[in-house]
This record gives sequence, structure tokens and C-alpha cells, in this order.
Amino acid sequence: MKKQLRIIVFCVVLALLLAALALLAGHARNERAVVLCNGLDVQIIDKYEFVTQEDVKGFIDRKYGTYIGVRLDSLDLDRMERMLEEKSVVLKSEAWVTRDGMLHVSILQRKPVLRFQRGEQGFYMDRSGYVFPLHKSYTADVPVIEGAIPPVESKEGAAWAEGVMQLVEYVQGSKMWKDRVSGIGVNKDGDLELRVTDGKERFIIGFPDNLDSKFARMGKYYSHILPYITEQKGEGWYKSVNLKYNKQIICRKDI
Repeated sequence: MKKQLRIIVFCVVLALLLAALALLAGHARNERAVVLCNGLDVQIIDKYEFVTQEDVKGFIDRKYGTYIGVRLDSLDLDRMERMLEEKSVVLKSEAWVTRDGMLHVSILQRKPVLRFQRGEQGFYMDRSGYVFPLHKSYTADVPVIEGAIPPVESKEGAAWAEGVMQLVEYVQGSKMWKDRVSGIGVNKDGDLELRVTDGKERFIIGFPDNLDSKFARMGKYYSHILPYITEQKGEGWYKSVNLKYNKQIICRKDI
């Protein structure tokens, strides 16, 4: 009997709570129905500058239309979010209103991890492999890959770009190579090359795979080949060191 009574009391309390919540929700809807939008507050919640608060305000003015003076409950917040997320640099947007009549919009931009530069043309890429254009007045501080960049839209190109990201992460995470590797480029044959701070050699990586093996051979060049050739021929004898072939270190004098 006591158990049945507890169940009845629980159900009554739950029903009262649900009724109270429904009443509050209805009150909030009624409140939004009489409050007009009187302003827009834009928040950029990351460190990048691909878009500014003024950019977002101007975009909403042009694409969404009138919102100032419109009832809060008439604003299509979902449409506004979808519209903002159509911009390639916007990863996530959120729109909401408050009782004071303000429309609030927060913007989370895409985080670039690499910049690819092919002559005058270039683009950024985030960690998911999403490609978005350079900005005319803002440059993100990320590693730059220059040269004969292949198309990355295909399956093969996407695999190559993923490998490049792994290569950059490998270098940045290595105590031995982080300060020695000064840049990464792509030569006319499509091979990735490393430039170094302490020499003029070009280290040819080829496709960005088998990185442990390739960097181990690069280490052998510095520890065994370079001291010997410097003693015999002088500094700067070799101009290229090819590491792309398994178990081989091919050194050449030509540029």
C-alpha cells in the first residue's frame, strides 16, 4: 500500500512539474511575441580573423533581411544559422534571443592547420581535410607548403594532403627535426622536399609515407655521410639527398 502511495505522490509531483514547465514555456513564448528585436550582438569565439563582427552583421543584413523591429518569436534562428554556416570559414554558428530584445550570434571559425601555395593561388586546410580560400587581408600563422601542389579534391589527392599533415606533425613533434627543418615544398616532379636551416641540401621525401624510415635515413646522412664528405670534399658538396626509395640514400651534387 505504501509503495502504491509513493508512486501516486511521485506521479502527482511529476505532473505538477511538467505543468509548471509548460506554463513557463508558454509565458516565455508570449513574452517573445510582444518584444521586438532592437539590436544584434555578434561574438567571434576563436582567435582567427577570417570574419569580423562587422562582416557577420553585414552578411545577415544582406542575406537574412530585416530583423530590427521584428518580433522575437518571428525570427527564424535556424535559417540564420544555416545561412552563416554556408560561409566556408564558419564551422559552427549559434543564434538566440534574450528578453531585452537582443539578437545574439556566436561564430566558431574553421581552424587551419596548413596553407598550400601554388604560385599566386593558395588555400587553407583544416584537420578534417576541408579546404577553404585564403583571406585578402588576414594570414593565419600555419605551416606553408609551396610548389607544384597536386589537386586535393580527388581520393588520391586527399590521401596526399593527409600525409602532408602527418609529415608536418611529425616534424613539429620531433626534438631532432623541429628546429632543423625550415620548410616543406613540392618539386616539379610532385615530390615533397624538406629544406633545412644548417645546409643547402634538399631532402627529397617523395610521397609522405614511411616517415620513421625516411627520417632515420636522414639522420644517417647527418651522422655518417655528411661528416665524411665534408672532410673529403668540403662543405656543401651534395645539393640533394633522395630518401624516397626504401633503404636507399641517394646523394647528388646537382641542384
